[in-house]
Amino acid sequence: MLSTKPRVLILRSSLHYGGIERQLLDHARRLVAEGWRVDLVCCLRGEGEHPLAPAAREQGLHVTTLHDPGPLHPAVWQQLRAWWGQRSARGERPDIVHSCDYRSDVLAWRVAGGRLPWVAESHGHTREGRAMRLWNACDRQALRQANAVVCVSYAWETSLAAMGVAADRLHVIGNTMAILAGEPLPAPAVLPAGRHFLFAGRLSPEKGVDWLLASWPQLSKRFPDLQLWVAGGMTGPGDFQRRVLAGLQQTNVHWLGFQTDIRPWLLAVSAVVVPSRQEAWGMTVFEALALGIPVVAAGVGGLPQLCRGAPHAILSTPGSVSSLLASLEAVLAPDFPRGPDLGLAYRSQSRFDPASRTREWLALYTHLLDRR
Repeated sequence: MLSTKPRVLILRSSLHYGGIERQLLDHARRLVAEGWRVDLVCCLRGEGEHPLAPAAREQGLHVTTLHDPGPLHPAVWQQLRAWWGQRSARGERPDIVHSCDYRSDVLAWRVAGGRLPWVAESHGHTREGRAMRLWNACDRQALRQANAVVCVSYAWETSLAAMGVAADRLHVIGNTMAILAGEPLPAPAVLPAGRHFLFAGRLSPEKGVDWLLASWPQLSKRFPDLQLWVAGGMTGPGDFQRRVLAGLQQTNVHWLGFQTDIRPWLLAVSAVVVPSRQEAWGMTVFEALALGIPVVAAGVGGLPQLCRGAPHAILSTPGSVSSLLASLEAVLAPDFPRGPDLGLAYRSQSRFDPASRTREWLALYTHLLDRR
C-alpha cells in the first residue's frame, strides 16, 4: 500500500472546453482535495493554449498544452517526451496515467504502456470517414493494452469486450452532473409560432440524422405545424454529407450549424429527437432531461440506461418511422411530463453525483497502483 499520495497524469486531446472537459476538471479538483497530485496535459489541434488551461489554473492545477499538428504526427509525442523528462528530472514523474480519448489513448500507450499503470476513459467511437476509421483501429489496439478501461455505459462495455478488450479490465463509471454547463441558464431561443423539435449532435452516420431527414416528409404530413431545428457540424463521408445537405433543404427544416451551447434551443423547443444508430452514452439526451425537456430517443447503446428514471423520456424503435411517429405524438400531448422540477429530480439521482464518481476512480487508481 502506498504511504504517500500518488501523482496522476491526465491526458486529454480536444478542440473545445465542453462537457468532458468540465467533468475532467471537476474530477481533478476533487483529486487534489483528497491530497493527490495532478498534472493535466492537453493536446490541441491548433495554435495557442487549450481552452481548458485557464479554467484549470483558476483551480490551482498544473496544466500544459501540447500542440498536435495532425494525425499520428511525431511532434506531439516529442513534446510529451520532453515534458516527461523535465518532470522526471524534478522527481515529479507521474505514478499513474489516465487518458480520455482516442488520441490521448495512443499517447498513453507509448508513454506508459508496460511501464506505469494506465487507465483509459472511453466515451465511444464515431464513424465519420476514413480518418476516423484509422483512429478507431488505433484506439482499439491501444485499449487492449491498457491496465484498465473505464466505459461510460454498460452498452459500451459490451461493445469494447466484443472488440477484444479483456473483460477483467473493463469497468463502468458513468458521467455526472459535472459534465453540464453551469448556471445561470441562457435565455431561450426565439422561435416562430408552431411546435418545434431539436436534433443536436454531429451530423455523422451513427447519429441517424440522415434517417431523420429522410423520414421528414412523413413526419411533416402527420404534424403540419412541426418544425425541425438541426444543430451540429457536418462530418462523415461525402455521399453522406450530400444526402444530409439535401434533407436540410426541406420545408420547416432549419440548420443551425455547430453550437457551443445548445441550451437556448433546448429551452425553446417542444422536445428533443435523438435517432441514433449507435450511442455510447448520449450527451444531448442528458442535457435535455436535466433541464426537464421531453426526449424521444432510439433504444440503442447507452440511451436506455440514461433514460432510466426519466418520465419525460420515450424510447423509440431504431429505424422505425411508425414508432417515431407514435413517440412524437405522445410527447406533443398537452399532459406529457416536462418542466424544471422534473429536470432537477432527474439530475439529482445518486448515479450522477460527481463525488461518487471520483470515489470510484480513486478506488480504481489505488487498485492499479497496489498491483505494481
